Amino acid sequence: MNVETKSEVAGGREVPENHVAIPAMYPMSKSILLIDDDRPFRRALRLYLENCGFTCKEVDDGLEALALLDGGLNVDLILSDYHMPIINGLNFLKALSYRVNGQNVRVILLSGNMTTEMKHEAKQAGAFELLAKPYDHQELLAVISRACKQ
Repeated sequence: MNVETKSEVAGGREVPENHVAIPAMYPMSKSILLIDDDRPFRRALRLYLENCGFTCKEVDDGLEALALLDGGLNVDLILSDYHMPIINGLNFLKALSYRVNGQNVRVILLSGNMTTEMKHEAKQAGAFELLAKPYDHQELLAVISRACKQ
């Protein structure tokens, strides 16, 4: 979509440059696995990321994610909630490190209740980043972009 088309969609108003630049700023063909037991939140995040050009797969918990990865699912990045039943984000991250399909996959943990200790444990376990919910969408995209480039 070019700038003229975006202006038409915006009702003739000028579209701010940062909105026009989104497709050029973020890696387009990257696949992301979303893990969160809060379905409405997870689906909203999936729709947002797909609108930004990412391909997303979503699951309810860490156990389901591990089963998919063990079954051969390949992803470039994983966004996981920290607090979940069955296998929480930290334990998922630890289990992932022992799997062949978990090698070189960046994991971003999201939490609505974050402590300094949680951040430290997550980093020790190999998390790329830990973001507090609610997060700023531009900040999330910037972290995703950094994770996909490394």
